[in-house]
Amino acid sequence: MIAVLEFLQNHWGDLVSAAGLMASLGGLIWAIRAQRAAVAAENAAEAAERGAKEAADRIGRTLTVADVQRAISLIERIKERHAENRWDAAADRYPDLRELLYNIEARLSDEYGEMRAGLRQAATQTLAMENDAVGGAPSPENAINATRSLNNMQDLLQRIASGLLWEGGRGDD
Repeated sequence: MIAVLEFLQNHWGDLVSAAGLMASLGGLIWAIRAQRAAVAAENAAEAAERGAKEAADRIGRTLTVADVQRAISLIERIKERHAENRWDAAADRYPDLRELLYNIEARLSDEYGEMRAGLRQAATQTLAMENDAVGGAPSPENAINATRSLNNMQDLLQRIASGLLWEGGRGDD
């Protein structure tokens, strides 16, 4: 026992240094594990954020495609009213079409810049067509121009729908 006490007395500093070294190594191992866990949590958070953004983009595309299809259908109904010479009934549909065109334009990304400009122009044209149709049948020239404008709008909307469906992964195989 005396030998142990003597050893402790002579090597106390060495023992404390060794214990400090062990504590430092333990702290270093703990810090490395904590850092790895933090990196893993950060990666998981980034992956979750990317997933949420992709889901939001898909939902937005789906809503936009639905609005595009509604607008195309509405244009068909307006053209039917024109063909039936029911201009007042057609005039009642123009505000709904204009609203859809503005909504679609607002949801499209910047890569659809030219098409967005076309939608803004089409929405403006619907106001002029509505004004022509309110009083009854417009002049034959305005009636022809209205049909041409509606056909152009329909073509633009079909190109937008195709682009959105392609972008959504349905055509990239």
